[in-house]
Amino acid sequence: MPLPDPVYSTMGSHIIVAPGSINIDLILRTDVLKGPKTFRGQYSESQGGKGSNQAIAARRSGVTHDVFLLGAVGQDRWGDDALATLGDAAVNTRFVRRDGAAPTGVVMEYLYADGEVTIGLEPGANDQVTVDDVERARPWIENASILLAQIETPIDTVDHALRLARSAGVPTCLDPSVVPTAEPQRRRLFDKLLPNVDLLAPNRSEAQQLTGLAVTDDDSAAACARRLLEHVPIVVLTRGADGAVIARGDDLQYIRGLDVEGIDGGAAGDTFRGALGLALAERLLPPAKSLVELPFDMLVEAGHFANAAAAICVTRPGACESIPTRDQIDALLASDVAREGGA
Repeated sequence: MPLPDPVYSTMGSHIIVAPGSINIDLILRTDVLKGPKTFRGQYSESQGGKGSNQAIAARRSGVTHDVFLLGAVGQDRWGDDALATLGDAAVNTRFVRRDGAAPTGVVMEYLYADGEVTIGLEPGANDQVTVDDVERARPWIENASILLAQIETPIDTVDHALRLARSAGVPTCLDPSVVPTAEPQRRRLFDKLLPNVDLLAPNRSEAQQLTGLAVTDDDSAAACARRLLEHVPIVVLTRGADGAVIARGDDLQYIRGLDVEGIDGGAAGDTFRGALGLALAERLLPPAKSLVELPFDMLVEAGHFANAAAAICVTRPGACESIPTRDQIDALLASDVAREGGA
């Protein structure tokens, strides 16, 4: 049954991931090191894509907010599987379009014995997500608690979604997952997209691509975060097993990585960002209606929550199947592991 118009009945009750990439991950794990042209391995498939993973992470992290994903898949088996997986995770896919010309996006991963990974990508339907797709979701974007976006769909589409949200006063978060290298697109990122972003959430390599500063330790991470604050109000810079840095204005806090036995970090960054979005949405209640007005300690609390979600994710194989539930995240936060991890 169609949902009621959010302008009248669901204002602020949902998170929207718009636009978001949706892929099938084809994975081959091997005991050999990278080099030989032909080798044996163990094949598996997993639902993936940053948009899909972040939407599932946001939904599993709490039941307070519905989660909508905007994107596209092909009219193929992998598109069927993607929609089924998202539906099983209770992510609303009313804004995921079936594209008649392009296939579902495919990622091919080769995981070698020493942990090195080779990745190939066919964007497929992700490259066909348009401004018109965003317009179809305009009422839901304009009345969301928060908008999460990534750069794995056309930059025009990402730009339009961010501008719609900003004009409606909806907090915006951007994962700069593909940092443009061509100068016109790079300038557009800084001049057009970032002015409509409240919270920028790069990993360390993306932060380096954005600033030219290498992130190697606490001091360099802090310097990089402060450089990015010249463009956006809030920065959450993730550093894998080293945790994250949260910065806003003169405030800066390190979130330390938790001591867990990691086996697969494939979806950890997406899990962090989806869980962070949910945690922030839960804290965006009156009188704090924006991320800039939110007390800094609440931003830090949301960072610890996201950090715990990512820590659980790395202990499990696969992408979406490794994303934890709220009960599992809360249990880790209450455990000795989290207490010993510190802030």
